[in-house]
Amino acid sequence: MELLIGGLAIGAVYALLAIGIVLVFRATGVVNFAQGEVMMVAAYAYVLAAARTGSAVLQMAAAVGTGIAAALLCYAVAHLLLPRASRLAQVIGTIGVLILLQAGARFLFTDDPVPADPWLFGDENLLVGGATVAVNSLLILGITVLATAALVWWQNATVYGRAVRAVAEDPWRAALSGIHVSSTLATSWAVGGALAGIAGLLVSPVTGVYPTMGDSVIFPAFISAVLGGFSSIEGALVGGLLLGLIQTYAVVLFGGSFKEAVMFGVLLAVLLWRPTGLFAARGARQV
Repeated sequence: MELLIGGLAIGAVYALLAIGIVLVFRATGVVNFAQGEVMMVAAYAYVLAAARTGSAVLQMAAAVGTGIAAALLCYAVAHLLLPRASRLAQVIGTIGVLILLQAGARFLFTDDPVPADPWLFGDENLLVGGATVAVNSLLILGITVLATAALVWWQNATVYGRAVRAVAEDPWRAALSGIHVSSTLATSWAVGGALAGIAGLLVSPVTGVYPTMGDSVIFPAFISAVLGGFSSIEGALVGGLLLGLIQTYAVVLFGGSFKEAVMFGVLLAVLLWRPTGLFAARGARQV
C-alpha cells in the first residue's frame, strides 16, 4: 500500500506538468520546455510565502500566481516576441526562458536546496490497509484528480472553455466566429502555469527547492504526455500515474540507478507500439 500510494503521488506530479504541456501543445503546437522551471519558480514563491504567512490559502495563491506569471512569460516570448517565427524557433524561445529562470534562481538563491514544510497537513500520517501513508501523498493524488476533473469540465461545459478548444482546433475559423485568439491562447498557457504552480507547491517538501529541480521532472512529464497522447488531458493524467507506478516498482526491484533506463524503455515501447499514445483523439497530431 505504501508503494502504491507513493507511486501514484509521484505520478500525480508528473501528470500535472504533463497536462500543462498538452494544453499548450494542443492550442499552439509549441512544446514548452520551460514547464519544469515554471514549477521551480512557483516552489520558491511557496517557500517565501510560507516564511511570511501561516495561511495555507495565501501560500497556494503565491505558488499558483507565480506559476501563471512564469507561464505567461513563456507565452510572451513564443507568441509576442516571435509572432511569425517557425514552431521550432518558438520552442527554442521556451528553452531560452528555461535558461533565464534557472540563472535567475541561481543568482537569487544559489544552488543549495531550500527546505520546504509540507503544505496544509504537515507530516501527518494515516493508517491505510495496515500501512502508514503520508497524508500529503493522498493530498497530492486527490488535488491532481480534482484539478483534472475541473479542467475537463471547464473545457466541455463552459462557453470560454469551448472557445479554448475551438482555438486549439482551428484558430482561423475561431477568429472568424468572434473569438479573441490571442487572449484564448494566453489562457491555455496560464492554466498550464497554474498546474505547474500546484505541482511546485506539492513536490517542494519532498525534494526541497533548488534551481534545477525542474530537470528531474520534465523528462518524466514528457513521457507521461507521450504515453497518454499529446491530445488528451485525461490521457496525460493516466500516463503520469502509470509512469509513477512503473518508476516506483522499478526502483524497488532493480535499484535507483535503473530509474532513467526504465523510463526510457517505457518511452521507446510507446513510440514503437502506439506513437500517438494510449488515449490519442482522432485526427490528433502525431508526436
